[in-house]
Parts: sequence; structure tokens; C-alpha cells
Amino acid sequence: MVSMWPGVVRSAAGPGRGRIFERGDVIGAGALVACVVVSVIAADGTALKVVVAVLGLCAELGMVLSGRAEPTPLTWFGVALTIGTGFAIMALVPAGLGEVPVLAAAAVLPMCIPAGPVRNACVALLAVGFGVAVMVIFGSVAGLLSAVGVWLLADRSIEHAALQAERDRAVALLAEVEASRASRQEAAALEERRRIAHEMHDVLAHSLAGLSMQLQAVRAVARRDGAPATLTGPLDRAAELARDGVQEARAAVGALRSVPLRGVADVDSLTRGFPGEARLRVSGRAGRLTPEAGHAVYRAVQEAMTNAARYATGSAIDVDLVWERSELRAVVRDHGLPAGRGPSGVQGSGTGLRGMAERIEAVGGTVTAGPAPVGPGWRVALRVPVVEDAGVAEGTASDDGAAAGGAVVGGTGTSGSDSGGTGTSGSDSGGTGTPGTDSGGTGTPGTDSGGTGTPGTDSGGMTADGKADA
Repeated sequence: MVSMWPGVVRSAAGPGRGRIFERGDVIGAGALVACVVVSVIAADGTALKVVVAVLGLCAELGMVLSGRAEPTPLTWFGVALTIGTGFAIMALVPAGLGEVPVLAAAAVLPMCIPAGPVRNACVALLAVGFGVAVMVIFGSVAGLLSAVGVWLLADRSIEHAALQAERDRAVALLAEVEASRASRQEAAALEERRRIAHEMHDVLAHSLAGLSMQLQAVRAVARRDGAPATLTGPLDRAAELARDGVQEARAAVGALRSVPLRGVADVDSLTRGFPGEARLRVSGRAGRLTPEAGHAVYRAVQEAMTNAARYATGSAIDVDLVWERSELRAVVRDHGLPAGRGPSGVQGSGTGLRGMAERIEAVGGTVTAGPAPVGPGWRVALRVPVVEDAGVAEGTASDDGAAAGGAVVGGTGTSGSDSGGTGTSGSDSGGTGTPGTDSGGTGTPGTDSGGTGTPGTDSGGMTADGKADA
């Protein structure tokens, strides 16, 4: 009966409501015992009284089984047992209260059905049956008790339906909040990794590159001056350690920046792994996105598909990725409910959409969501700008060796410090530099160590005027 939620306190109960009305299970059990006692008294003969008493115990057992927190096969068995014993008591003792278990079991039925139109229909039918029962059996003590008992059961059933709907909405809201919180934590962790990578690149890698350059210059001077092996040996080792440090710093920066983030290419796995029907269409020439932008698109599509599966159960989902010259457009659409967005009347809180919009806006994009312009369904559309510079494209772990106006370690640079490669303007160690400082190679104007320089200071070689430089 109403013992389905024995621990639930009526939300409508105020200070003036007695707590006995909050224990529907106690009321139901007491009413059933009273009905069985009246039926036993009204029965003729000892044998019949015993049979009615046994049937009454079976009815009580059925009501206990039907009052479970979550409907199970035992719940339905309890309902059937209560109805069956009620009809048996009615047949054996016409003057008893056998109709009460039958009506009580009918009142339990709505509690065993998930919130929705079916449950509402059951409650409506129960109300009609209650009115008919009052008209048929009212006028006697048995009829009065039956009417009051069924009224209490109907009241509890309607309240249970409302509480169940509230619980469904709360569960949906908590799921959206949890998903949004996880997305924010992931974004914060990614941002922290990016910050550390920038710090390592700008400070540690540059310092090691400068140290390597200076050690190579000192080593060249030491060899020119004929320094003993006890000095050149440690210098060689120090220069080697500096080079190793540069490589390790580059590897660490690359590891921090190349976190295995899922991107646009992984959207196909979302559609293939979707439990329902999902279709992916890709058009246009694929452009480049930053790792963060690609991951944001992936998460947004995943969130939109999850919402479609939750609110438009069984509906087919279309995912369109349209590459344009300056942006990527992604559209996720289902063909289910145009509004309401929830089974059993459960409304979406919008928390998931807000989290999705925040993630996309953080990478310079936009999100729009609403009913589909044509036909039923819900549509989520997002736009993310495409990156033109391949040095920071999706999947690129580091921009070392391809940056302008910064420090480049172990690659080709344009303006800044270049170690182990070719530089144009700045400091170049172990290669060819135009203006600036060049160690171990050929320099134009500037300081050249261990090679030939034009005008400037040259160690161990010849200057432009033909004079030897000590």
C-alpha cells in the first residue's frame, strides 16, 4: 500500500498536521487488520473464520510486498495477492469487508508505475472507482470504512506521483550539474598544464639555450688558447649536459602541451558508439584547430548527444561537421520532442548547455540551442574559428623551431635566440648567423668565435683588413 515510501515525510504537512498522517504504511496495515477482524466476526462457523483469517494474513503479506521502495516482480505479486484474497473474502463473507483489500490493491497500482501519463490515468480511474464504490457500498459501517480507506490510499497515491516526478527532476538536475563540474575541472587542469608549459618554455628552455651557447663559446676560446685537457674536458661535458638539458626541456614542454585530448577526429567514435541511431556527415576541407578548440568541440558534441539520448529517447540523431575557410560549424539535432525535453515531464535545467557554451566561448566560439527550425526535435549548433598558423594547430605539441620574434631551440628561428640551427637575427650557436653573435661558424657583422668574421671581433681567425687577431 502506501508503505512504499515509509520514510517520506509529507511536504505539505505543516505544524498542524499530525504525524500519524505521515505514516501511510501504519494506517494501511491497521485498516487491513480491522477489515479482517470484522470479516472474521461476520463469518459463520469456526472453519470459515479460520479460512478468512488466513486469507486476511495473505492480504497483509501482499500489501507488505507491494509496498517496496522500487517496483519489482514481488511488488506486482503482492498486488495480485491482495486483490485475490480480497475477492475470496468477499465471496466467503458477503457481510465482511473483503472489498477493502481489493480497493487498497487498486490504490497501490499507481505507485508501481513510473511517473507519467500511464500513472496519471491510473489515478484518474482510481478516483472514478472510488466514487462508484461509495455509491454502491456507502450506507453501512463497512461501506463507510471502505470509502475512507480508499480515499486515504488515493490521496497517498497522488502524492507519491508528485514526489516521484520531483525526484526525477532532481536526478536529472544533479546529473547535469555533475557533468558541468567535471568539464570545468578538466578545463582548469588543461589551463594549468598550458601555463606550466609556457613557463618552462619561456624560462627554462631559454636559460639552457643561453648556457649552451656560452659554454660553446668558452670551449672554442679554450681550445684556441691551447688550454689543457683538464679544462677542455669538463667544458665539453658541461656543453653536452646543457644540450641534453635543452632536449629534455623541449620534451617536457611537448609532453605538457600534447596531452592526449580528444578532438574533432574523435567525433566519429561518438556516433559509432552511440546506443541509438546516429549519423555523422562531414563536409568541406578540414582546417586546423588548437588542441583546446578541438577538445571543446568534441565535448560539446558529446554533451548534445547525451542530452538527445536522455530527452528524446529512441530518436535518430544527426551530427553535421561543416568546415569553412574561417570556422568549423558543428550541428547536433535529434528528431524527438520539440519542447519539454524530458521523459515524464522532466524539464532540463540548462546547466549542461551553460557549461557547453562556456567551454566553446573560451576558445572564441559560439553556441546556439533550441527547437529545430523545421519539424520536431532539438538542435544545438556551434561555431569555432579555424587557426591559420600551423604552428599552433590541433595536435601540435610545441611551437619550438617555428616561432617568430621568440626563442627557438634546436630548429630554425627568425628573430631571437637559436641554438643548434640557423638564425637570421639574434644569437646563433653552432650554425650560421647573420647579424649577432655566432659561435663556431661564420658570422657577418658581430662577434665570431672560431671562424671568419667580416668587420668586428674575430677570435682565432682573420679580420677583414688582413690582420691577425689574437
